[in-house]
Amino acid sequence: MKAYYQNIDFFDLLSLPLYFIIVYTVLLLTSRMILLEDQRYLNIHFLALLLFYLLIGLVDFYIKLIPYFPDTNLFTRILETGVTPDNQSIGVKVGYKYLAIPVFWFSMKSIYNYFLFNILFFQVGLILMAGAFNQFHQVKDVWVQRFFLLLAVFMPSIIIYSFTPLRESYFVLALGFFFYGLAQKRLINLFLIVGIFLAGILRIQLVLYFLVVIGAKYFFSLRLNKKTIVFILLLLVPVFIVGLNAVSSQLIGISITPESLSLFRNIQRINYFESGVTYPEVDWDSWLDLFIDFPGLFFQFLLAPFPILIFIPFWTKLAYFADGLYTLAILLAMVFFWRSIKSNSTWFIFALLYLAMSCFFEFHLLGAVRHRLPATLLIMGIVACGFAKNIPKIRWFFKS
Repeated sequence: MKAYYQNIDFFDLLSLPLYFIIVYTVLLLTSRMILLEDQRYLNIHFLALLLFYLLIGLVDFYIKLIPYFPDTNLFTRILETGVTPDNQSIGVKVGYKYLAIPVFWFSMKSIYNYFLFNILFFQVGLILMAGAFNQFHQVKDVWVQRFFLLLAVFMPSIIIYSFTPLRESYFVLALGFFFYGLAQKRLINLFLIVGIFLAGILRIQLVLYFLVVIGAKYFFSLRLNKKTIVFILLLLVPVFIVGLNAVSSQLIGISITPESLSLFRNIQRINYFESGVTYPEVDWDSWLDLFIDFPGLFFQFLLAPFPILIFIPFWTKLAYFADGLYTLAILLAMVFFWRSIKSNSTWFIFALLYLAMSCFFEFHLLGAVRHRLPATLLIMGIVACGFAKNIPKIRWFFKS
């Protein structure tokens, strides 16, 4: 039995309906404030989602439906004891400790109630991202947000990490706050600040990405023609690299140079070599070396656990295999719908930036499945727009 199921008692089942109502109410109130007016659909969507996820959680108690990840023992002990080992990162010692432990206590130390809040944080983050997409691209069709929320319901990563005491739900919440803040007219606003703050205490690498996205948003909002954009980018690349190097050195202690990135990846590879799923060793002495390896790193990160640079019997890793298939389906749908959705290119650029930045740091094949989640969600917003434009809407079922 999983460590976090060992202390479940009858009281957990008695308190579950109360927390179910609390989470459902918060989701409805949040969706009413953030999303396009579509309350009838949203009432049913979130009720069905919570019942579906609750069923998965109950089945997992009796049958090992959700994988038991190695880090789960550590995070379970932190929740139950309130003690964080000294050798952990700031994201665990600060972010997880001061976010997850109060939530666990508020859950009356019931893991099922805690998982309901995991689901809540995932869904609030998704609501905020859907609202951000609506504002970025002046979306008026409720079917875009409907498809986005529906696609997210069945995303393997979201299902899996809703039922583990890890940090993924908090990451998605941080993404939601940041992108909703980025969609506002004022650069400095509460949503943006909260998103950056959460990223700073959970995974500092996200702050680096957020800063690049803010710069990209305002650069592409200048409405320049393509030739001018290419010319300016060529001029700014050296300046951008110098600036990114300075910020990265301060935030995560890694210089953005071929030698530094190569050393970081190879050291991490040694530390995790026994897992059998680390990327091959790299030897980068120049930007040309890095540029040559970039396509392989990019597509391995995007398509993990499928083989690009490294092969494992991925079909035996069912959770990772399912998420890889789902991501591949999303990518194929984007290609299929591209002609009708290419106007949403800003969102696509944000996804490409995340993939391009993250693939240089990723050294673990199965870690890539977890870490690409933000990019998949960004692409999923574009795909939702494609579904809304190309699939006949069943208006008689949920009238707008």
